[in-house]
Amino acid sequence: MPHRPLGTILKRALRLRCPHCGGGRLFVGYFKMHTHCPGCNLKYERAPGYFLGSTYINYGLTAVLYVALHFGIRFDNRTLSRPLAAMCVLVPLYNFRYARSLWLAIDCYFDVAGFDPDND
Repeated sequence: MPHRPLGTILKRALRLRCPHCGGGRLFVGYFKMHTHCPGCNLKYERAPGYFLGSTYINYGLTAVLYVALHFGIRFDNRTLSRPLAAMCVLVPLYNFRYARSLWLAIDCYFDVAGFDPDND
């Protein structure tokens, strides 16, 4: 399988598409993923617990928002306490699909041989 440019793979991730072919959608609903790409038959979840790493991406995106509000706009923690509580629940729910998609795309970029649909 040829090595795809990182920019192409990340664009596909942000569009919630298969990192291999770019055509197949990753999700059936908001939280439910396809098991395989409808376009190229790439298996998305390569092992049990595969998407655990996506929680780190989701946490990082949430933390960046807090840092931007606290240090960038200079809100103090007392002012941020209630919005921060809501943000810690709502932002990860919103980012869930993107975190999984980015995790899959990054893994696809760095493990080219492991993402050969013919090996599944």
